[in-house]
Amino acid sequence: MPRTLMALLSSLLLGTSCLAAGPTFDAASVKVSPSDARPPYVNTGGPGTNDPGRYRASHVIMSTLLARAFDVGGDQIKGPAWLMDFSSMTYYDVIATMPPETTKEQFQKMLQNLLAQRFHLAFHTEDRNFAGYDLVVDKGGPKFKEVIPDPNVVVDAARASGSSMSFGANTFRDFPDKPGPGTMSQMVGGVQRTRYQERSMAEFVSNLGYVIGSSMGKPVTQGYPQPRVVDKTGLAGKYTFILEYSTEAGQAMSLQMAGLGRDAATAPPATASDPGGGAPNIIVAIQKQLGLRLDKTADIPLPVIIVDKLDKTPTEN
Repeated sequence: MPRTLMALLSSLLLGTSCLAAGPTFDAASVKVSPSDARPPYVNTGGPGTNDPGRYRASHVIMSTLLARAFDVGGDQIKGPAWLMDFSSMTYYDVIATMPPETTKEQFQKMLQNLLAQRFHLAFHTEDRNFAGYDLVVDKGGPKFKEVIPDPNVVVDAARASGSSMSFGANTFRDFPDKPGPGTMSQMVGGVQRTRYQERSMAEFVSNLGYVIGSSMGKPVTQGYPQPRVVDKTGLAGKYTFILEYSTEAGQAMSLQMAGLGRDAATAPPATASDPGGGAPNIIVAIQKQLGLRLDKTADIPLPVIIVDKLDKTPTEN
């Protein structure tokens, strides 16, 4: 047997055998979501949430399920072309139950096993380098101060995990005065304003690369690799600060609503009070507003999930 074929068979068997053993959900339902499904669409529950014994995903794409199963970004998944074919995307509804004390690692294995059972998933992993940034303290020092969280404050688990709270308005409003950790966002025209409250630097950078990609018009949903950000600030506390920056998508939407072209010469300049442009991009905003700096790097090693086999339609419940 040719060596390359033997290597492929070995990788397929390895992926399958890794999924053959280990924890499984107590009960699970997997269906193709109907084409006329309406919001709200959810991807909630499981360890670390306020519903730890039940995972529910409605109208989600396969790459979302894979990302949750392996705890990786969408651009760390490589597989068949249909995974990123947004012109004819298939959506799925998943409901699964598990013991409330299930750990995050056990949950991930359960979801991997479910994908193996219902979609015949087989995979292997490779380490690859990703481009991104090192987050460091700029020469003037940070422009925010450490805060001491109140240990007696009880916060909803979803908000504590960093889920953003978005609310629309024609002008920016004051953020609600709610104690405890959380992330709250507003978008006015082409300007995004986000309050990070009682967050560590590790929490701040956890999805910062995806925020950078999206704000610059290169979101992961369009197949762009997202920059990764590594915390090298040396700041070990919890901090509260507001970051305000322009976004490509927001500016384009603002111009479209105004009936103007993407590069229309008549487009008015925008600021926080006159949104649609004028605010700094996120790279500049982090330096000017936070006193931090993003230094480019090209060698951030991360695991990539290589999907060797995956059915598009699940087996019946």
